[in-house]
Amino acid sequence: MSFQQNARWMKNRFQTMGTTEVISRLADVGRHLALRATLKGLQRRTVTRLGKLDWLYRLPDIKRQLDRISTREQDAVIAEANQWLDHRATFFSLNAVPLGDPIDWHRDYSSGTAGPIRYSGLINARDKDRVGDIKYIWELNRLQHLILLALAGTWTGKANYWEEIEKQVISWDKSNQFMMGLNWKSPLEIGMRLITWAYVLFVAGNAGQKRERFHKVLQHTLYQHQYFIRKFYSKNSSANNHLIGEMAGLYVGSVVWPRYRESAAWRAFARQKLIEEMFRQVEADGVGKERATEYQVFIIEFFVLAGALGHLIGDPFPQEYWARLTRMLGFLSAISNRAGDLPMFGDGDSGQAVWLPETTPERIRHLVGVTPFHRTTPVYSNLRSMLLLWGQSPQKLPFRQLPLPKQNLEVFPDGGYYVLAANRGGENEMMAVFDAGPFGLPPLNAHGHADALSFWLSYGGEEFLVDPGTFTYYSSAQWRSYFRGTAAHNTVRIDGEDQSVSGGTFLWREAADCRMEHVGDTDEFVEAVGSHNGYRRLLDPVFHTRKLQLFKKSRTLVITDRLECQRAHDIEIFFHFSEKCQVRQMGPGLFEALNRNKRISIGVDSRFKPELYHGCEKPISGWVSRTFGVKEPSFTLVARATIMGSSQFLTEISAI
Repeated sequence: MSFQQNARWMKNRFQTMGTTEVISRLADVGRHLALRATLKGLQRRTVTRLGKLDWLYRLPDIKRQLDRISTREQDAVIAEANQWLDHRATFFSLNAVPLGDPIDWHRDYSSGTAGPIRYSGLINARDKDRVGDIKYIWELNRLQHLILLALAGTWTGKANYWEEIEKQVISWDKSNQFMMGLNWKSPLEIGMRLITWAYVLFVAGNAGQKRERFHKVLQHTLYQHQYFIRKFYSKNSSANNHLIGEMAGLYVGSVVWPRYRESAAWRAFARQKLIEEMFRQVEADGVGKERATEYQVFIIEFFVLAGALGHLIGDPFPQEYWARLTRMLGFLSAISNRAGDLPMFGDGDSGQAVWLPETTPERIRHLVGVTPFHRTTPVYSNLRSMLLLWGQSPQKLPFRQLPLPKQNLEVFPDGGYYVLAANRGGENEMMAVFDAGPFGLPPLNAHGHADALSFWLSYGGEEFLVDPGTFTYYSSAQWRSYFRGTAAHNTVRIDGEDQSVSGGTFLWREAADCRMEHVGDTDEFVEAVGSHNGYRRLLDPVFHTRKLQLFKKSRTLVITDRLECQRAHDIEIFFHFSEKCQVRQMGPGLFEALNRNKRISIGVDSRFKPELYHGCEKPISGWVSRTFGVKEPSFTLVARATIMGSSQFLTEISAI
């Protein structure tokens, strides 16, 4: 990052802070200075503050439940574990990449760059020239693969998996002295390591408890991890999904290892924060305020595992907590098609509270399955639910029953999402999910995209028009800008400008105000009308209103875009197809898309000049990113026109 870029980001960032936050951040600087000055003393004190490193609460023996996991799921986990046994990593863009022996815990294995080992508060984690892509370093250091090794050891009975766990924990501890290096930078990453170590012991059961060497290595770092979170947890404008993960880690750590002097206070603090954040970061209708689907899945996992653990040990979370958590799961269910696919609105970095080798639809089906959702298969037959619930049956937890999806119209007015459907759940199901709500969690709106009035379309359980994803945070400013910009969403762009104005990688200086104007459900069609004012900043302001009408019998979606302005403007309408679609032009303004055995047609207004892109870099267009760090070519249809004053355009999409 250049000096000019850093200065510009700092200016934008300070503009989002109030006086309270500035004071809070100065206090954090003071804590860092004091901690650095007394670092060696604290490292010595961590051991003296520990009594016995044993469990005060008896967690269930889950071996029988693990034995009921399907052979297919076991084989997938063991295959992944065997790669880690050989020190080969597969995550993001890495595919069985050799890590060496010992593993370099400070290296970004995607670029080969190793981060500096110095006091963490002095390292700029965003400087990719000096540290590499920090996401790759942090993903490795979540140590979530240790859970896979523990599972493989339990299923196979082979001791080499546990020996590898012990070897890597010793290696990590030796390489990551307290507060030295990038792995002591983010309290979220520290919280996730606590969760990983707890699940390793949970899966290993008695075998894990008997490993004295493992516990001896962990005894000081467990204290340091919890101490760090309590001192430096995310606050003020940075208190988003990170804070939820941090508090889940602190809660789990203080429950599983409760013998430190501060353990009871840490547990009470983390529990209270989790309850507060459930209501601060989640709308009453169950939509996460970050407006980012993958992050909603991420925080659901934290809320579930913390709440389930509290229930298990007699420290129950309130009924209101569980009710809102159920509504969060209900939202995911409502926006999912019959195959389990759903739109990935906003940012996503493929993060999981407990990493398992599953596709996103599988992961979400298992998550939704933690509630009594008219399911006949017991929840503990899938691994994710069994782990998140700490081996408990969902019937013993205070979940509410999820309602069945409505046939034609689902509304989430607080979150700003609307589901229009025909033949819901049937073979010819058509679904459109319309984004017509607030931008993101203010004041940063960090993980929101400039996607006002965009939509996702599925027909017959196959995705056709999608949200292309995120791809990257730090590795490329150009690609980061594209994937979060208006051109990467199924909506209208004016004069080549994004609807909202970026102020940095995780910061928007100006956010479009998007709102729903009307919803309706008649015998003939279901409709929703939304508007936004993101282009009010132009010299000649433009106001965009979009109406979606889904005709039930014909399974035809009619899109009416109205643009109100006084002068000439260049208009682009984008349609991003799933990477599984084949798209071809059938005539002037008429296109056909095929996904397996399902087919749709798209007809754009005759005043537009349409053009198809597929995996283009100049201009960037025609890409989908399902996994962080990985992008695939796909078809994008762009329809362009110049208008002179207020105009209205129709687009018709029909099932064939």
